[in-house]
Amino acid sequence: MKKLLFIIAVTLFTFNASAQNKSFIGITGGLSLPGGNYAKGDYYNDQSGFAKSGFNIGITGAWYFKKSHWGVGGVLSYTHYGFKNAQGLANGYKEAFDLDSATVYIKGSNQSVNILVGPYYNIAFGKFNLDLRLLGGVVNATLPGNEVYLEDGIDNHLTQKKSTATTFGWQSGAALRYAVTSHIGILLGVDYYYSKPNFTVENENRPVNAGRKIASYKEAISGLQANVGVVYSFGK
Repeated sequence: MKKLLFIIAVTLFTFNASAQNKSFIGITGGLSLPGGNYAKGDYYNDQSGFAKSGFNIGITGAWYFKKSHWGVGGVLSYTHYGFKNAQGLANGYKEAFDLDSATVYIKGSNQSVNILVGPYYNIAFGKFNLDLRLLGGVVNATLPGNEVYLEDGIDNHLTQKKSTATTFGWQSGAALRYAVTSHIGILLGVDYYYSKPNFTVENENRPVNAGRKIASYKEAISGLQANVGVVYSFGK
């Protein structure tokens, strides 16, 4: 194992000595895979965020300092998650209010807009560039609301309004770029992301304290992103 690591290190150093670090800008998109409580869909757990796998799209780029492996860059991205177990919500309300049926309509979606900047480190070898990054910045997140119709209830329309919150977030990862031409390339990247917005949740028409009801939500929005992209590289 030590010999293999030594060979890899020497190979990377040799290629890097003859390759050029290139600044770049690109468009990316791919999967967003949430984890933790945010990805749980349990009606009886108020920490559940009901988010399931979704997608993200964004603009990314970095400027590398002359004759240096170090640079600075950032990401402007939009992340959208699916919603899991809406039927489980309906069944929970039906049981809580002791009714024959209940229907839940989801209003909005689990999503976020992210503006992140930070340092990049580049390892270049041949037509490949490996970019390592640690970014931080602003995350504006949305927690969806819902409307619950209790089919045979007297006052049968309950509402949890959609809410938004802005907080600090960060992500860290790596991307491998391959130069198709001298300026156009493709990118494959993986990042871990984290933020913890504090949502204030407004409820309407809740005359009795029954059924799932949350007034706030503060759980980590975290997970993995796997992206592909097209980049334009510039510089010598």
